[in-house]
Amino acid sequence: MQISRRQFAGLTLAAATTATLGVTPSFAGADGRKGSLSGRKGYKVSGTVEVKKDGGTTKVVLKDDYIFDPAKNPPDIKIGFGNGEKYAKGSKIHDALTVKKGAAEFEVPASIDTDKYNELYIYCEQFTVILAVAPLK
Repeated sequence: MQISRRQFAGLTLAAATTATLGVTPSFAGADGRKGSLSGRKGYKVSGTVEVKKDGGTTKVVLKDDYIFDPAKNPPDIKIGFGNGEKYAKGSKIHDALTVKKGAAEFEVPASIDTDKYNELYIYCEQFTVILAVAPLK
């Protein structure tokens, strides 16, 4: 692989910045995509979610501020992806979401390309109802 002088200069500058300031340069997508959950269908759901890639794995992270409506207990809660508030069939990442408050982390199956979706959902699979949406940026 060959790189141009301009690309070499950019890499050299990034390396010099790292050495001088002791920081790691940030590249697009390095921190993952984040969003804030908001409830649907009368559910009170809030908190920050992040979809992050680490090596060869992708993870969905519910941050410390995550809260799922403590007054409600729908059956068959899942996490999945989609666009335009339409769940994409086959984007379910686990068998059951039992966490109602606080931080949690879930590995996304390798068969799901999270880059194709701009929203993360918490939904009831049994009744096909979206309970919360987080637009991802």
